[in-house]
Amino acid sequence: MSQRFFPFDPRPTRIALFLGACLLAVLTAWALADYRGGGGLLAMARAGISAGLMLTFLVSVHRLRPREGWGITLDNAGVRVARPFSGKPLELHWGQVDSVRRVGRKGSVLGLFLKEEGRVLVTRHLFARKAVYEELLAALEDRLPPSRFDA
Repeated sequence: MSQRFFPFDPRPTRIALFLGACLLAVLTAWALADYRGGGGLLAMARAGISAGLMLTFLVSVHRLRPREGWGITLDNAGVRVARPFSGKPLELHWGQVDSVRRVGRKGSVLGLFLKEEGRVLVTRHLFARKAVYEELLAALEDRLPPSRFDA
């Protein structure tokens, strides 16, 4: 098997987080205006909480941006999964992976079930298009045997 790379590009998630940050900026400005108008400590607390959430959303937008090597790589040695909020990728050898299954009501989560250490979940929203996600599933299912729990 040659090396295949499936990049993460969560555009809809990033757009939703950015729009949420914009809404939180408006709420922060509103709370600050209320504080200046005599709203007291409750208005300042509202402004602080909404400003903190806004910054959290903006940091998440930045961390979820597409970048070099950020995705899932399949090769002869195994699977390398980049983590969305961590710098170091998770490297799994083919011998560690027991099975691959779709998880969730709509099958929108890819579950790599490991023999001893648990599981690794990759959600569909991390990919730009559903076709990339389906191609990854097909490549993993070609490499690994079907789950022993499938009927």
